[in-house]
Amino acid sequence: MVAPDDCPSQADYIKYFDDAIAVMQTESALERTAYELGIDSAAENIDYLEVRWAPRLHQRNGLSVSAVITAVLAGLDAAPLKAVAIVCAMRQDTPEDNVALAREAGRFAGRGVVGFDLAGDEVRYPASPQRPAFEAAHAAGLRLTCHAGEAGDPSSVEEALGLGVERIAHGVIGARDPRIVARIKSEGVVLDVCPTANWKCKAVPTLAEHPLPRLVRAGVRCTISTDSRTVADTTLSHEFELASAMGMSDEELERCNSIAYESKFG
Repeated sequence: MVAPDDCPSQADYIKYFDDAIAVMQTESALERTAYELGIDSAAENIDYLEVRWAPRLHQRNGLSVSAVITAVLAGLDAAPLKAVAIVCAMRQDTPEDNVALAREAGRFAGRGVVGFDLAGDEVRYPASPQRPAFEAAHAAGLRLTCHAGEAGDPSSVEEALGLGVERIAHGVIGARDPRIVARIKSEGVVLDVCPTANWKCKAVPTLAEHPLPRLVRAGVRCTISTDSRTVADTTLSHEFELASAMGMSDEELERCNSIAYESKFG
């Protein structure tokens, strides 16, 4: 369940989610997993948690999308912190299926689901065809974010910006293009950066070369997160330790955490 340090690509890294997904195919398993994630996070002094996951990956035993979302929200509601959900569409799914997902997720707007996201293999599946799903999610009252900039070239980040998102998960490959960095900054889009996952996906060659310090000092609004605690084999505390090892000051780290509160969806 843990991706090795020498993953050759994002596509290879994603495969390590398969075993975890396989055992989360019942309502009780989904509720327990969400609850335990909340317990583990609270034990780390986290008081606000946004959980991203893809409901359509949990339908192997016949669960409806509504049942999947309901089970996860029940687990989060029972956890000892404020925890909300961001529903992820998958890039490999059809736009029609993702529009239906967005509309179903929108039924839970104001009841625990706060946002809509797109995840998956960036190289094989572009984001632009999924624009109708983002429009449906926005119309249903959900905030918008998108995974981009962890594989391929910087254009994937610009493609995500074209979907009307407020935040981008990762975005690090976009840091290679000054024009895209300038656009991210001017539009006030927040990058949710996950150093360990970025490195394991080979979006950055080494952690020492991660663009997070440079982006923060350029005025780009960034947060620090974990991606998957299990697959990345990390904690939020460890991600902050890695950012510190990159040369970021305590003030810069505090600013990232302040931005996380300022830009939260819940």
